[in-house]
Amino acid sequence: MGVNAGITVIAVVLIFILLIIAVTAGVFIRTFLRLERLLARAEQDVGPLIFELKSALVDIKKMTQVGRIQMNRMDSTMKYLSREIMETTETLVQPVQELGMWYRALRAGWRYFSRKR
Repeated sequence: MGVNAGITVIAVVLIFILLIIAVTAGVFIRTFLRLERLLARAEQDVGPLIFELKSALVDIKKMTQVGRIQMNRMDSTMKYLSREIMETTETLVQPVQELGMWYRALRAGWRYFSRKR
C-alpha cells in the first residue's frame, strides 16, 4: 500500500466520521427544537394554572389574615367577658360573705350573752 492509498483511506475514514458527527448534530438539533416546541406548549397549558395557583395563594393569605384578626377580636372579647364575669361574681359573693360574717358574729354574741353564769 502506497502513501496515496493510506492518505485516501484516512480521508475516507475522516469523511465517514464527519458524516456521523453531522448526522448526530442534526438529530440533536431536531430533538432540541421538538423539546423547545413541547416546552412552549406546556408553558401555554400550565400558564393559566400557575396564575390560578397564585390567585388561590393570595386568597388563602387574605383568609388567614382575616382569621387572625377575628381570633384576636374573639380573644379580646373572651378576656373582657372573663373579667366581667369575675367582677360580677365577686360583686355577688361579697355581700353573701359579709352576711355570713355578720351571722357568725351575731351567733357568737348570742352564745356569749345567753350562756349560763
